[in-house]
Amino acid sequence: MLNSLKAKVLFSLLCISVLGSASVCADEPQETQAKVQQGEKAPTTVPDETEFFATVNETGGYITKELHYAFWERMKQKYDEEQRKKIVDDIQNTLNVLKDFQAQTWKSAKESYFAKKIEKDKDYFTLKDKLEKHKSQYFSPQVIIENSEKIITASATRSSLDLGAGKFYITPELIEENLIGIKGSYERLKILLTPEWKEEYREYLLPKINVSLLSLYAPDEYHELIQHTDEKIDIDIAQLCVDKNAIYELGAVDYQKADKKFVNFTPEEKEIYIQEFVKEQFAGYKINEPLLSKGSWRGYEYAKGIASLDNYNIVIMSMFVADKAFYIKFVTNQNLSSAGTDFNEFTKRIQILEKT
Repeated sequence: MLNSLKAKVLFSLLCISVLGSASVCADEPQETQAKVQQGEKAPTTVPDETEFFATVNETGGYITKELHYAFWERMKQKYDEEQRKKIVDDIQNTLNVLKDFQAQTWKSAKESYFAKKIEKDKDYFTLKDKLEKHKSQYFSPQVIIENSEKIITASATRSSLDLGAGKFYITPELIEENLIGIKGSYERLKILLTPEWKEEYREYLLPKINVSLLSLYAPDEYHELIQHTDEKIDIDIAQLCVDKNAIYELGAVDYQKADKKFVNFTPEEKEIYIQEFVKEQFAGYKINEPLLSKGSWRGYEYAKGIASLDNYNIVIMSMFVADKAFYIKFVTNQNLSSAGTDFNEFTKRIQILEKT
């Protein structure tokens, strides 16, 4: 319900090949082997820690204090302090190289798709060369580079691709989702790889939505354009997944029908629009009768809806800001009371960017 599985799996492939091999190569370090040879007890076997990387790294991924704690408990069970530091330092250094290479891979895939032939600019080759020369005890860059080449080729030829998770096509939509998710993904990985949990919010400016947001990591930003006859709906979206079953969405909608735009709407028309917008959002979940209310937030008049669907609760609030229909949505499996409380707390981390 919260995310597209295919996009998640694909986005993780490049980076997980690094992180997975780090675990494999470090499973039996020389120090551990020496201890076993001396008759001492080897470290307790625990499930592979790379599952944490998959959760954090994927598009629409998340990290929580509980997940961070579980990851480091697992690391402490498998490795001593010196080994942990060596592994983490190595992976962090690798990520610094890999982030830019991954972005260039998807940019090349995008260019190749529309050109219908393999297109790579000089930045791709520069970063590829840098990755090949990168020294690491725990991973081989060749796997990452091979996957990148396969992605670009499959995009250019419009052929199916299988990197171990089943066949799929490289489409413009899939490419865009992966490009969008890179920033937040690497920020979450940095948080995961920091031994001490620090709940320090950073400020993210979202000018297309006309707000700034305080968050542990960057939201994923999207753009949608819907056109039908003389109607045009232009939507900018920022999504922030904060748990396995909890996601926030901020959006700004610009609407035009023939020559009439939001800026031409009367106050009464704007009030009707945001009410209908909230209803339509719930209709997308096949909810016909949400609990609706009106109020004021930061001086803006809003329409708000709350409803339950299966094990999920949904809160949607919409208002006009700078002649756009701004909205905040929250979908969670928490009970309705907790959902309302968390929604209100989240709004405290949003600042409207006033136009000067």
